[in-house]
Amino acid sequence: MTAGTVLDIRVLSETTGTKVVILTEDSHGRLTKMQELSPGTEPASQTVTLIYRPKSAQYPDGHYDVCINNQPVSIVNKGKSCLFHALARGMKPEASEEAIALEADRLRSVEADTLLRHPGQWESFVKRKEWTEAIRGGDWYMAEGAVPKKIIKETKTRLKKEVGTSEYYKDWKKYAKNNPGIGQFINADHQPPVHSILEARKLNQNSKLAEAMLEVATNSSPLVKKLIPGVHKSHGRELPTVYVPTEIHREFPSTKSKAFRTCLATAISSDDVVGTFKLTILGANVRFKLNSKKNFKNFQNSTKSKTRLAIFEKSFQQHSTKMVQTWFNLLQGNGVMTKTDLTTITTWINNKGYNNQNDPYWNQVSNLL
Repeated sequence: MTAGTVLDIRVLSETTGTKVVILTEDSHGRLTKMQELSPGTEPASQTVTLIYRPKSAQYPDGHYDVCINNQPVSIVNKGKSCLFHALARGMKPEASEEAIALEADRLRSVEADTLLRHPGQWESFVKRKEWTEAIRGGDWYMAEGAVPKKIIKETKTRLKKEVGTSEYYKDWKKYAKNNPGIGQFINADHQPPVHSILEARKLNQNSKLAEAMLEVATNSSPLVKKLIPGVHKSHGRELPTVYVPTEIHREFPSTKSKAFRTCLATAISSDDVVGTFKLTILGANVRFKLNSKKNFKNFQNSTKSKTRLAIFEKSFQQHSTKMVQTWFNLLQGNGVMTKTDLTTITTWINNKGYNNQNDPYWNQVSNLL
């Protein structure tokens, strides 16, 4: 049930006789070749082209799509199995969804069987713990020589420096590229999530707030509708993000709960700007603080986890305030967010409404978890 990695691709390339070309997006959103894996037996019987999308708020484990006839084909809602579904689709472009699901499961079994029967063949690749961690974290290209070998390590000082930083996602991508390893302990969290903004537009095409946010996301005003699909493709590269510890990020309602993301999309689609940002802030906090009745992770199992949580909590009020101010600046001229709205939300943050169990928005999010 682990997320697919380059190890899986290497094994399946060998066992199925398939050449696998891996593309990723550069800083301009263009697809470029990152890696090419070929079976030891030449020639390959077929070629599959995958599109790797690095870890993000939308894809905590990274994500794979597939390119068929030079056209990207999205692999939707497959979670940790997206790599296997992408490979299956690339191998059988015309097959039904049911057939692809079966083939994806078969590929997992084939790989597991291969590793069990021939462990020595792959031992050198998996025995080094730091490589395995980098691969499982989604930044597998670090182990492939595509970036400098000096990997930034997690320290308390580094966490304090990074957590709470507010940057556009496109700037995070450049920063992460130039600071290899940082993606292992810091994520750039879209606030609001890209999915919620796009879904809001689908819920109500007349929503002024959804349109204004998409103008930001597409860097177009008035909104150029043909650019909207690119927002999903680039994971909202023009949208603001907040840097948070990776372990913490995995426990956000915005990361874990589809119901929450839909709830937030509904607020955006209704032009409820105050509700939108209160929900956004609540959705960017850890779940155990919002619902103590369920056994959500509370980060008390290790000193390192406690440190990550403490640094995040110390930053929370300040980075939430900055996030709202950033959006206020971005939305000026669209008539969707007033100075009074900004004051209302900021006051709520200053009063720690996100910790108030009597707050209606707190209860709304708590009930969704």
